[in-house]
Amino acid sequence: MENPFKPLLDKVFTHPITRESYGPIRLSDPDTGSIRLNGAPSVALAEDSCGNYFATTGDGALWFWDHETDDVVLLADSMEDFMRHCSVPPSIELDPGQVKSAWIDLEFARKCGVAAPRDGWIKRPTKRN
Repeated sequence: MENPFKPLLDKVFTHPITRESYGPIRLSDPDTGSIRLNGAPSVALAEDSCGNYFATTGDGALWFWDHETDDVVLLADSMEDFMRHCSVPPSIELDPGQVKSAWIDLEFARKCGVAAPRDGWIKRPTKRN
């Protein structure tokens, strides 16, 4: 059975009532399989970029489980309803003046030909008065 979340990859779900966003959506490890939400058997179909799960229960409802707080939020009563509230997230553009510092994975930096400090933190020079 193909994962119904496949067409939703990299999209975010916006809750129709709270307007809170969940995602971006990515497929979870197939070995995750069965999990329990509020004691009920559920199947993890996808996750967000922080390792929280989008899961379904036997009645078809879709839930979000936060792995840090163990909070469970009902997102939609059906997959069709869930899909209606998924969209491509808006682009975020920062003015260079807003960036104080950034961390870069050293292996990724090397692959891109970027010389990064040994700790990975790229810092902007501080202004001196």
